[in-house]
Amino acid sequence: MAYRLSQKKKSFLVAIHVIAVASWIGGTLGMMLFGFYLQNAANGEQLAYTLVNMEVIDENLLKYPALLSLLTGIMLSVWTQWGLVKHYWVMVKLVLTIMTILIGIFFLNDWTASLAEMVEKMGFSTLQNPDFQNTWLSIIITASFNLLCLVLMVFLTYFKPFGKTKKK
Repeated sequence: MAYRLSQKKKSFLVAIHVIAVASWIGGTLGMMLFGFYLQNAANGEQLAYTLVNMEVIDENLLKYPALLSLLTGIMLSVWTQWGLVKHYWVMVKLVLTIMTILIGIFFLNDWTASLAEMVEKMGFSTLQNPDFQNTWLSIIITASFNLLCLVLMVFLTYFKPFGKTKKK
């Protein structure tokens, strides 16, 4: 028989998972809000410190909570009755979690850093740069998509749709 968590351990792990997910959602919202604020900056200093704040959020409220959510989610699915591949809703959450993490690693992180470099070189005039505008829009669209995925995962957790996977 496979290892199963006691109720106390399961509750503790669920609490850690919920805190990580809440932090991840909050970080994503913060990134979006700062992203929108970039367009309304009054000067180069505001642009620069807004991007610094976005990098702090990326480093602390996106990266670590996302990885902790993935780890605790896998542990909860494997060590409880749900299983990692027994239910479609668990598999969908796993795929969305991995996809959202990879988008952050391969796109959002680089885009935020490139905006910071542009502001460092060009200052306030960066706002008129088409490359800045395209990258900014990419961040807003991608952050919105990530937020949608996170909210969808919360709903999947509570409604548990799609049923069980077929056994072969």
